[in-house]
Amino acid sequence: MYKKTYLILFLLFCSFISYDQSYDETYDQFEVYKQDKNNKILIIPFENKMYASSMDDAIAVNNQINYYDVKEELKKGIAEQILLSIGNKIPAVSMIHHRDTSADLLNYVYNSIGFKYDIVKSKDTIEEPKKKSELIKNKMNEFISQISTEKTQEKEEYERGRINNGEIHTKEHNAERFMNVVINNPNLLTDLNRTYLTNYYIFINEFHISKAYSNPNDYYNKFRKISIHYTAFNQKGKEVDAGISSIEMPANVNDLRKIEKTYLYAIANEISAFVPDPVLDKATIKKEADDKKKANNQRSIIHGLMID
Repeated sequence: MYKKTYLILFLLFCSFISYDQSYDETYDQFEVYKQDKNNKILIIPFENKMYASSMDDAIAVNNQINYYDVKEELKKGIAEQILLSIGNKIPAVSMIHHRDTSADLLNYVYNSIGFKYDIVKSKDTIEEPKKKSELIKNKMNEFISQISTEKTQEKEEYERGRINNGEIHTKEHNAERFMNVVINNPNLLTDLNRTYLTNYYIFINEFHISKAYSNPNDYYNKFRKISIHYTAFNQKGKEVDAGISSIEMPANVNDLRKIEKTYLYAIANEISAFVPDPVLDKATIKKEADDKKKANNQRSIIHGLMID
């Protein structure tokens, strides 16, 4: 009786494993394939010269790794956390982890781009193509807005150069700036699309960990700030999101896993916020429901046999 029960359990376990890993031949641990067939994101790591950190020594000692490996671990870490953050939204692949990525290909990417400081923009989302009527309406709104702007421009210029008590006073614009990427090679995104079959691209432009500092709200403790500059493009090279994401962490945190899973993950959530939830078709929704039901039935059978 027991032998029969164990045999049934073994067969069910094997079928469950084979069902769960039926795609193993094409599975890549760092390539997330989900149900959205229309979009796929490529995560491009920062170039070594765009990395600055004041705590690599402490991280290396605490994690028992080579000093020069810290940069590579953090480079992979932010890519992994973005993959996890994107989750079930749309397919994504990390360039630094992918089997088709070579040093020559990374150098090709880095030689195809440049950098410039830009004012931080508000977040956007990946938009579906608009109808002609919506485009015409948007053009009309832009035209009306332009007329309104021209009417107030003279007044604004006067306010910026206002004379008070014989002195000229101007308004200062202290907007936050970030390191933005510029694509100089018009063929870059097309070439990346051929290799990775992607149509959206997240560039990690700069990675920075500050020196320890005192927080005015917590004078007795020291903190560091992790800042990551990034830009996202669609296949046409249009910028869909860009900016800088920062987080403060205690200065005594040197464990790589904690840095990645707590602080880089929080940054990754902000970077990937522009990615919309996938719109699944009815066939996909039905298949997922059937798969879930089948898995639950198998678990119920196994649970029942174990109780008996």
